[in-house]
Amino acid sequence: MYALVDCNSFYANCEKLFRPDLKDKPVVVLSNNDGCVVARSSEAKLLGIKMGVPYFQVKDFCAEHKVTVFSSNYTLYADMSQRVMSTIETLCPTVEVYSIDEAFLYLADYPLAMQDLNVYGAKLKTIIECHVGIPVSIGIGSTKTMAKLANFAAKKYPATKGVCVLESLRWIRRLMQITEVGELWGVGRRYKARLNHLGIYTVYQLAICEPAKIRQHFGVVLERTCLELNGQSCLEIEEAALKKQIISSRSFSRRVTCPDELSEAICSHVAKAASKLRRQQSVCHYLSLFAMNSSFSQAQPYTAISGQYCFISLTADTRVMIAAARQVLASIYKAEVHYAKAGVMLLGLCQHHEVQLDLFAESDEERQTAAHSDSKGMHRSAQKTAAIISVMDELNKKFGQNNQQQAAVFIASEGIKERQNWQMSRAMLSPCYTTDITQLPKTH
Repeated sequence: MYALVDCNSFYANCEKLFRPDLKDKPVVVLSNNDGCVVARSSEAKLLGIKMGVPYFQVKDFCAEHKVTVFSSNYTLYADMSQRVMSTIETLCPTVEVYSIDEAFLYLADYPLAMQDLNVYGAKLKTIIECHVGIPVSIGIGSTKTMAKLANFAAKKYPATKGVCVLESLRWIRRLMQITEVGELWGVGRRYKARLNHLGIYTVYQLAICEPAKIRQHFGVVLERTCLELNGQSCLEIEEAALKKQIISSRSFSRRVTCPDELSEAICSHVAKAASKLRRQQSVCHYLSLFAMNSSFSQAQPYTAISGQYCFISLTADTRVMIAAARQVLASIYKAEVHYAKAGVMLLGLCQHHEVQLDLFAESDEERQTAAHSDSKGMHRSAQKTAAIISVMDELNKKFGQNNQQQAAVFIASEGIKERQNWQMSRAMLSPCYTTDITQLPKTH
């Protein structure tokens, strides 16, 4: 049996957790640069506010109905997610963190849970909400897909009280018959349209299809879904996989026309990407950067620039990568373009211990130095380089980095954040309650 723990309206409830005055009040969270609605509390959903709608279209509506609006506070959400997942891991030995607000549990490894799944599900929900304060829905089924379906029922039907266990064949069949196929995990709008064209409108109609027929029309992915609906597990619990590529990009709060400002933005993204690279003990072979103006601009045609740098020796050294990025940017920069977005991508990633030895190193000692890395996962060509990057990482880890301030130690090419008026606009940003002691609420 599998369980799926899903945090309800995660971003919105993270904001409400530290604002008791917002209990039972509508709340929405906006995307980067306060562009679109990306999260809604249950009260906001009842008001009819749609997911993904541009904020300017509902701004007056939100003011009229006293909807509290927040900019995205990624630091807060990431920390609250870590707390939820840590709590779950104390209650089940086998956990797969599926997303920032979802986790799969494999209950066969936990005999105590298998004794009474309903009791275990209720206990799991109570403990998470008590320890962390984030409401969750829990679905339990014989496969991952069935657990997803059960979780859908736990959210949709109040009678479940947030916990749905699909054990009874009678209830499984009934739920499948009243659930549209488009609500199924992995069935998007295109698949739904194609399934409807074949006369498949409900989950039950898909479940009774011949898997070979589904594979013929849709491929192996939907065939596995069909098999899982019939209790045949095709998707096992997965360990956290290392990223094959790392991307850091953001839209600007205003159009950028100055080459120095664009360079600062690119360098900032390189630093963020390099930090993520070291955290997974990896090095990279290629660095790709890009920038473009808005595709909706009427003042000038759409223009995009991009370039790539290949490192002779794989690296995770922020200084080396920033130098490479600046070199590439200088060669591809186009003047008089009103840039709306920029970013970098790291490619050709591998673990530091997988790096091939340097054939042209002068000695065995140098080859070993070039091939191995320190505990931060950074490919080093010298002990001095390793020490510098290690100290930078330790200082930034110790003193933290929240939404309002720059890293404690950074490369000068990144510029000083307080002086950068092109940074992402977040006018309604909430405090970092859990990661910055200076932003804790105060009482008098």
